[in-house]
Amino acid sequence: MTRGVLPKVPSTIGGRVPDTREATRDLWGGEGVEAVMRMLDPAQRVLFAGGATSDWVPETTYMAWTRGVWDGPAARDPDALARWVDRLTDRGFGTARRMIMSLASPWVIVRRAGALWRTEHSHGELTVVPHDKHSARFELRDHPFAGDDVAAHAVSEAFRYILFRCRVRTATEQHERTADGALFVELRWS
Repeated sequence: MTRGVLPKVPSTIGGRVPDTREATRDLWGGEGVEAVMRMLDPAQRVLFAGGATSDWVPETTYMAWTRGVWDGPAARDPDALARWVDRLTDRGFGTARRMIMSLASPWVIVRRAGALWRTEHSHGELTVVPHDKHSARFELRDHPFAGDDVAAHAVSEAFRYILFRCRVRTATEQHERTADGALFVELRWS
């Protein structure tokens, strides 16, 4: 997707709409999708009932779906939410990208994290500080994910899972939200 004119509100690529819905279906079937749909406002339901869009979609729309997964089919279980994020990440990357990821070292992703973020998100600054050979700290600022517990958990898991797909045996994450609106995610792998 070309960057072009950025939206005024924090947004992400609309191509993830079907992936988001179908990752939910993969884990909880049509009943799970319907449970989440009932929690959305009418405009959000219309968007998620359709196909991919080339337009930017407000992050709050994706956050509403994530919150619906959390409150609905995931039953507020962090492990269930993590499974959904992992499935969504796999769907979003596609087969070819997953194969490339499996050949990449974690440091390729760590070095390019900020640039990769900007290809899919209109707002927010993602920076990474390496700690040692097997760990780094991701810092997300100026983005709504950093201000919401469920979204912070979901994006932290996405960072972990992306690194896990890069030729590592294990990957763990610990995250914390700060009073000044930042999200810090400590990632370790072996």
